[in-house]
Amino acid sequence: MQQLINQKENLHHAYLIEGEREDVISKLLFFFEKELNFQIKNNPDFWQGEYDTFGIDEGRYINELQNKKSFSEGKQIFVIQTNFITREAQNSLLKMFEEPTPNTHFFIIINSSEVLLPTLKSRLQILKMWLSDSHQNNEVVDFLKMPVAERLKFVSKFFGDTKKKIPADKSGAIIFLNNLEKTLREKINISKATEKEIFSFKEILKCRSYLNDRSPSVKSLLEHISLIV
Repeated sequence: MQQLINQKENLHHAYLIEGEREDVISKLLFFFEKELNFQIKNNPDFWQGEYDTFGIDEGRYINELQNKKSFSEGKQIFVIQTNFITREAQNSLLKMFEEPTPNTHFFIIINSSEVLLPTLKSRLQILKMWLSDSHQNNEVVDFLKMPVAERLKFVSKFFGDTKKKIPADKSGAIIFLNNLEKTLREKINISKATEKEIFSFKEILKCRSYLNDRSPSVKSLLEHISLIV
């Protein structure tokens, strides 16, 4: 958040913030009100939306809103909280960010920037605001010590249950892969990594990207990671 405070006089037009959604949004709203002196409540120049998947229709709607003139003649701020953004929506946002509207600022809160197209990422300023979570880190350390059967049982908590109409926990799966990658990077010297270790990193990145597809098989992806890491 300090990075935003340092830029408050000259904000970038579009930020992508990685982190736990509830923690990020509370800090972000505080920043708007206290640092920018930007009123949130009953302000037509402030818009906030929360989605599981941000699609092309949402992208078009945001584009229409940001094209309208600011009511206060000041800043317009848009906050998008989402787990996933479809490729069509990403391309829609890309066109919008290529020619940004003056005094309009976007803040996209998502679990991982790795699920975004490189072209869109290049238009965003990426901030990482992950809390230090020793419990999650310990879980990953334990996961790496487990035999395969136990690993498969561990990741099954993300699969959901079609019979009980419980959806797969794609967001939780991405957070798990984030922590897995972080833990492995702390354990492995990248410059001296073996072929197998490099392969593991690439597969984690690939699987995390696949989780952004419309209907990813969380089960297949996490089982694959459990077998190869």
